[in-house]
Amino acid sequence: MGGSIEQEGIIAGYSFLPFLLVVFLAIFPLTLIEGLIYASTIIGVFLFSEFFNVGTFTIKSLGEIWLLVLLSGIAMWAQMAQLHMLLSLYREATRDALTGLVNRRVLTVWLKRGILEARANNTPLSVLLFDLDLFKKINDTYGHLTGDAVLQSFSKLLSQQIFNRNLIGRYGGEEFLAILPGKNEDWATEMAERIRKNCRNLKLQSIDGDSIQLTVSVGVTELNASDDTQSLLNRVDKGLYLAKESGRDLVVRSQ
Repeated sequence: MGGSIEQEGIIAGYSFLPFLLVVFLAIFPLTLIEGLIYASTIIGVFLFSEFFNVGTFTIKSLGEIWLLVLLSGIAMWAQMAQLHMLLSLYREATRDALTGLVNRRVLTVWLKRGILEARANNTPLSVLLFDLDLFKKINDTYGHLTGDAVLQSFSKLLSQQIFNRNLIGRYGGEEFLAILPGKNEDWATEMAERIRKNCRNLKLQSIDGDSIQLTVSVGVTELNASDDTQSLLNRVDKGLYLAKESGRDLVVRSQ
């Protein structure tokens, strides 16, 4: 008799297994599709075992199926909330809140990766460094809200001109960096000139309705055989410095 009770206890314990597996779904930040596949597999196995052992669905088994479905829905809601939170944290850590472009830390990682890939594939890689001319004067004259709007407008222009949006970002303040894998310095210079000219054509206004003329200076350089990340950034920064010193609203290559 003791063996029978022990066996019934084991069977009763196993009967809770599908519910436990479904509840575990709430622990992992899976996507909706992954969660549906996971829950559907558990429910499918449960339905098969019930039909195989009993041959039909009883009121009790239907109640258990309903409970499994309910728990699955709650668990998937919990895991989607986790996933949303993790993605929000990732975005905050990698994106510039004002412009929506990636931040300097991500740009540095991408540049290191781009250099490795360019060397491995024997392909060119160029870098553009943009600086909005007299941006401090815009802030001082029209206020920081107008300055923020100017940064957002220029970010939008970059996103429209450089199709792979993932390779441009806010480098700091009013500076923006673009990484152009597979592009040589001639191509990069043409791209920089086009962006410079389109920047002059931006229709910008202050919050009081005053027209604002915006120009940008750009440094251009191409990866060479002896470059590392820092030397490449130093050289493109030198090109930008020369553009600013030579009167602004210019594109300058740096060898």
